[in-house]
Amino acid sequence: MSFGARFGQLVRRYRELKAISAKKLALEALGDEAKRSRISELENGKVTNPHAATINALCDYLGISDEEVEACRNPRAKDDGQAQADLDQIRDERGSLTAALDAVRDLSRSQLETLARRFEIDEPEAMRDGEITALLEKKAEEYRTYKTQIDHIDERVAGLGNLKDAAQDAAERLDFDEVENLLSTVHATELEIAWETASLRADNALLRGRTHQAFNLISTAADAFAAVDPIEPARRRTYENRLYSYALRHGGDGFLHTITLKRDALNRIKPNDRPKLFGDAWLGLGNALNKQGSRIGSDEGAKLLSDAITAYHAALRVYTEADHPVDWAIVQNNLGSALHEQGSRTGGKEGADLLAEAVSAYRAVLRVRTETHHPLYWALTQDNLGCALFRQGERTSGEESTELLAEAMFAFRAALRVHTEADHAFQWATTQNNLGGALSRQGQRTGGEEGAQLLAEAVTAYRAALRVRTEADHPVDWAQTQNNLGNELSDQGSRTVGEEGARLLAEAVVAYRAALRVHTETDSPVQWAETRENLAIAELAMAEHETCTDPRPHLEAALVDVDNALRVFDPEHMPFNFDKATRVRDRIAAKLAALDD
Repeated sequence: MSFGARFGQLVRRYRELKAISAKKLALEALGDEAKRSRISELENGKVTNPHAATINALCDYLGISDEEVEACRNPRAKDDGQAQADLDQIRDERGSLTAALDAVRDLSRSQLETLARRFEIDEPEAMRDGEITALLEKKAEEYRTYKTQIDHIDERVAGLGNLKDAAQDAAERLDFDEVENLLSTVHATELEIAWETASLRADNALLRGRTHQAFNLISTAADAFAAVDPIEPARRRTYENRLYSYALRHGGDGFLHTITLKRDALNRIKPNDRPKLFGDAWLGLGNALNKQGSRIGSDEGAKLLSDAITAYHAALRVYTEADHPVDWAIVQNNLGSALHEQGSRTGGKEGADLLAEAVSAYRAVLRVRTETHHPLYWALTQDNLGCALFRQGERTSGEESTELLAEAMFAFRAALRVHTEADHAFQWATTQNNLGGALSRQGQRTGGEEGAQLLAEAVTAYRAALRVRTEADHPVDWAQTQNNLGNELSDQGSRTVGEEGARLLAEAVVAYRAALRVHTETDSPVQWAETRENLAIAELAMAEHETCTDPRPHLEAALVDVDNALRVFDPEHMPFNFDKATRVRDRIAAKLAALDD
């Protein structure tokens, strides 16, 4: 990345942090609002070497320090020897690297960047303090697990030596059967040690974000087991979820590698020989397809979701309700998730039918997952059912919509009988987040004091969820709740007159921009686009609010945001989202045109 591209990222970060439009920055820093196109080109990495006068003017206006500019010029200035010296200094000050990682929030900015580079985190110098701290806290957790696993290697190696000694003794007695038995055990043990070592190497690769290297290590280690059992490579791939777990937490291409692992496993299994292994492989494949498809739009996302539904149906041929009720319920629940996502993206009758199928799938699961016998799974399914009912309620109007939203809230509140903050904090926070959505939608459709009260309850639910869904511990979920909170604040601000309404709308914009720290176009394009559309709606509301004296900057910012969203929301594969975002864009364009008349 060039100096200009890095400096452009820094300018964008400061401009967004200060909530300044590109037009205002061009006018007040560069003296000409027409130069906002130059600001846009700089922020989008199209300017390799910006002029010194431009750099100085932007730095003076935004408060960018000389040190930050120098970091853009030479981000890798420290050589390996100096980097190691910096790391040694951190260890000396804290007593050990583990101690330093346990207290990342107390480290200096320089120390944070040193650790980030050692974990091969890209461009740490361009990150905010909170962002880099959150990433390092996640890395610290993974590092502790990784170190513990390394400690166990010696125990296996010692046991292997004893087996080889016993084989030598048997050979001295010419007891060839015993030699074969012992050497067979040695072979199997060596393979297990090799597997564990490869898994540790994969963890080491993932600590540095090298998912492809981790995938190759796991695949090669799994293939080695063909020497003792031809089906074992498939079993290792079926139950290997390291890349899947990594992708859940960090995004990236871990789900794609998981899809490859599961598909390769299915190519090695005959369903009649190993039915459970076959069913589990289809379930694992469906889960990875579902998660990856949910994160991307266009025909690729739609195809992945469709393939996930097919995979779940294949798993249900093995796991029937009569013979395997618990496994059947797991697959049925996940099938409901894929149908829900596909239905949410699809407009008209087709979308409504998919959502109805999702609701039916969840209701079927509740035949097995009862509150008495499976309370936690029952609550999880109630939560999922509430989400699907909520989506149905969004798509309808009048009395039908009111009834569906009421059913959704009933399901969420039922789940909260089990999902308590004390006993199941994460699940409690998830349900609070979902309940907030239903309260919000009901409040939007209810006038007067009652509607305002529902909106206030929604804000309370979202803020409660954020007590658990923190950026450090659950960044993806945190971003989702920040986005939802932004929606609520935006709705409240639009309804509220005076400075209080303007303040609420400004808080909504802050919440959306916070969510975009996690919802990136690269890793989560659908969620990124949804947040961009929400930002456009909030900016439009600010432009229309009675306190606004100059609507143009808000409208121009809104137009940029909704155009970004429409890069992801294509009319063929996400027609519902495309139509909604297009209507927002048309409103913004009409407002701008009216200003120009």
